[in-house]
Amino acid sequence: MIYTYKYTVLEHDGRIGKETEKIDSAKWLDYLKAHTERYGNLHEFIEAALPAMKVDNPLIAASIASQIEETFGDKEPTAIFQYAMYCWDLFKAGQLSAGAWGAALAFVWHGGERGMLDHVALSEELIVRMFEAADKETLLRVGLSREGWEAYFGELPEHLDIYRGISTGSKQAENGLSWTTNAEEAKRCSARNVQEASEIPGVLHAVVPKSAILAVFEAGDEVVIDPRVAKQQVTTNYLSGVGLTKFRQNWKKWKTAEADKLKEAQKAS
Repeated sequence: MIYTYKYTVLEHDGRIGKETEKIDSAKWLDYLKAHTERYGNLHEFIEAALPAMKVDNPLIAASIASQIEETFGDKEPTAIFQYAMYCWDLFKAGQLSAGAWGAALAFVWHGGERGMLDHVALSEELIVRMFEAADKETLLRVGLSREGWEAYFGELPEHLDIYRGISTGSKQAENGLSWTTNAEEAKRCSARNVQEASEIPGVLHAVVPKSAILAVFEAGDEVVIDPRVAKQQVTTNYLSGVGLTKFRQNWKKWKTAEADKLKEAQKAS
């Protein structure tokens, strides 16, 4: 299947922009072979690792993702996500176990600077299917470093307070998949979600039954929530007053620092 990958670039005028690239995951290894100037011998590494991914410890899939991110995270930031979609195709073809797929998905979900959702164009329906297909035990081991999904799930309250960092530029924020149980973390996420100087960060709060949880992650106290499940007690609070003024002053500094980091990455590559 052909997927669209997104990555950040520094435009000629100094502004931060987005570029896209379409890659057929069924022909991914051939794509890597044709672009060794960008990916080196990654195709050989993947081909050598495939037998172990298919028959041995499913966590090998997460280890491979870790090595890809360490090697290509700066110069080819979508490589780890290309790998994830390749694994998804292998799983659908019956060539990869639900455990191996869960290991790959759990690691890659927080890959890159802003995670999987910011780098691959995927529908919510597909993402839900991807999480539902993954082995819950493996998702928990990789995402939360904990054993025993049933025991963990049983300890949770029947309903959860969840929070989501948004901005006035966010679309369909209430139906998003990524939430957190930590209100302060949501505030930090809201700042990262502001893309234009005119936008205002805010926090969305809701209550959901624990049955809505697709996965949990230690990073950011994240819970991936099934968007098909109705939310209750939904409220939205946007930053205002002096807090908003200070935020906008700092936001300009953050964007300048981000542009400087991209410049250094381009020089290095």
